[in-house]
Amino acid sequence: MNAEPAKTPRPTLTGRNTVAPAVQRLVEQGHLMPGQRILCFGCGRGADVSWLRIRKYKAEGYDPHPPYGYDKMPGGLFDVVLLVYLMTRLKTDDRRRETIQKAFRSVRPGGRLVVASRNFDNFIANADRPTAADHLRAMLPESEFDAFDVPDNLAAGKGICILARRAGVYRPQNPYTWVDDPAEAEAVCARLQREARIGLDVETTLDEPRTLCTVQLGTADHTYLLDALALKDLSPLKRLMEDDRVEKIIHNAFFEEQMLGQNHIRIHNIMDTLIASRKKHKKSGIDGGHKLGEVCERELGIHMDKALQTSDWTERPLSAAQLDYAAADAEVLVRLYDVFQPPEPPQPMELFTEE
Repeated sequence: MNAEPAKTPRPTLTGRNTVAPAVQRLVEQGHLMPGQRILCFGCGRGADVSWLRIRKYKAEGYDPHPPYGYDKMPGGLFDVVLLVYLMTRLKTDDRRRETIQKAFRSVRPGGRLVVASRNFDNFIANADRPTAADHLRAMLPESEFDAFDVPDNLAAGKGICILARRAGVYRPQNPYTWVDDPAEAEAVCARLQREARIGLDVETTLDEPRTLCTVQLGTADHTYLLDALALKDLSPLKRLMEDDRVEKIIHNAFFEEQMLGQNHIRIHNIMDTLIASRKKHKKSGIDGGHKLGEVCERELGIHMDKALQTSDWTERPLSAAQLDYAAADAEVLVRLYDVFQPPEPPQPMELFTEE
């Protein structure tokens, strides 16, 4: 009787079946938001992906090992790419560098690469880079990131969590002015009543009922940031908003109408870039949706950093990053107007010649 041929042993699958504590802490500390597109890079069996999806996060996974079921790399760019408990499984610096740089290429400009390890220092042998942060920083080209953070509240025990923000987000091109003096606010609003159109955006608190914190007013060459907390009398703004001669360019005007309506201010003569984007692409397939960041990327080829949208807009003074963020939102609305409402082409001169 012939012996049965020896069976090739099936590969033993390894990987976590429960969510990583680091991912839980990222959610608790507000570093992961439900509206963000998140990639769990090297996700194993996908425990983190499943945990995030159950909580309505837009999470996707990738792991090169086919039996795990995530071996197809998702396309496009992500707001956050997570490398969680992966570094010690990569046995050489060359593999770590290759993996980190591949993951970083999937981060959109302004997005974050997050590297978490339970004992990152175990594999750091280079005396010139004595800390985990120094070690990881050296694996990323300096020109490709513009912020690097190691928050204490995301680590536990000997663990570490590192956040690197990819460079390339849009910065305001026009000068902007912070306005918190009543006389200056009145002069600015009177000046803007002579404009044909202005970009309008607001920042508020997140908790209901929301409080109006800032009002951004942009022209083709300057932006004004009104401190709605300091300016108790908003009547100059009311006159500007209710002036039919001035067109107000807004993205999702319903929100601005709600917030200014709480101050008994109506907005007349609105051009809504959200509606304009939906109309333009109603019959054509497009990548992405119609949020302001998506519209700017598609129509203007620029990347907006929306991470500060959920920051504390009641603090004074606002940070430089918050001021840049607020000014950029009003500025790009004026640019989008030219995309959705291009000027009429000049008439040929022969139409006006006498016979």
